[in-house]
Amino acid sequence: MVKTCLMVGVSGMAGRWIQRMGERLGERVEFIGLVDVNEEVLKEAGARLGLRSDQLFTDYEEACAKVKADFCGIATPPHFHARQAIAALEAGMPVLCEKPIADTLEAAKAMEAKARQTGLPCAIIQNYRYAPNKQEVVRIREENRLGHLQHIFGRYACDYRQYESWGKAWRHDMDFSLLFEGSVHHFDMLRFLSGGDCECFQGFGWNPEWSSFKHFSSGFYLMRMDNGVHTAYEGNSSAAGITSCWHREHYRLEFEKGTVEIDGEDAVRIHRVGQEVEAYEAPGMEWLGHDFLFKEFVDWLEGGPESATRIEDNLKSFALVIAAMETSVDGKPKRIADYL
Repeated sequence: MVKTCLMVGVSGMAGRWIQRMGERLGERVEFIGLVDVNEEVLKEAGARLGLRSDQLFTDYEEACAKVKADFCGIATPPHFHARQAIAALEAGMPVLCEKPIADTLEAAKAMEAKARQTGLPCAIIQNYRYAPNKQEVVRIREENRLGHLQHIFGRYACDYRQYESWGKAWRHDMDFSLLFEGSVHHFDMLRFLSGGDCECFQGFGWNPEWSSFKHFSSGFYLMRMDNGVHTAYEGNSSAAGITSCWHREHYRLEFEKGTVEIDGEDAVRIHRVGQEVEAYEAPGMEWLGHDFLFKEFVDWLEGGPESATRIEDNLKSFALVIAAMETSVDGKPKRIADYL
């Protein structure tokens, strides 16, 4: 059965949502309403989808009141997410929303509480989990191929030393852009790869002299997980040499019987003392990134398993962003239970 969608946001990332859902789930998803404050891009998107003028809105509250869709997709700036999601949930629509959940912990909790109150499905996009090499690392851990996992090192480094080189000027101007626009992916990935949830979090943020950012562009952060795994993370948006930028982030996992490395492409490298490196391509996946999450969410609406990145779980990843922000300011370790 076709599921109808009210899409809040139509350009940028939202435009890619519309395109990818149409290409991969065209027989299962139909857009019956669009919302965007930019009337020009709204009309253009509506025309491409063959929508009438009464299916196009500049106000999300009006759209939620008038459009009776099977779910609402939200791909707008983070500070709009919670209010838009709450309006959709109150109107009886499940929600699939871009990361991060919101711009503050209070807003994220309000969104999660509304999902719990209504009992409606609500999931957050965490597309980086759904890549062949990441899935292979999790299988190595779960199948105990190399024994117990001891610790993980994750590295993200992009050269954004030129103003506006990170796509939009606001990313260079906002506070904690490294955390909210970058590390939100990587903290969730460290949770995913480790198989645990963070108990204790601490670290530092700073801004080098050559940065194009008005606030911290770099940071080191440590996590102790509840399953005994430790993680270390390097984030750097002012990299000038060796980069590990988007889709090429470097992860090194130290196991009892060897080390696993992954970065770009789908290669997996296993190192054992005194042996040749075992390098191979991770098994392929039919559904990747956003496409996987779109399909998983529609399956959930049709009675399938809950999305792995449902809001109740993803709140644990978002709490790490808030903890990182606060420990960067006061230098004190944070107990994640205090945020949840």
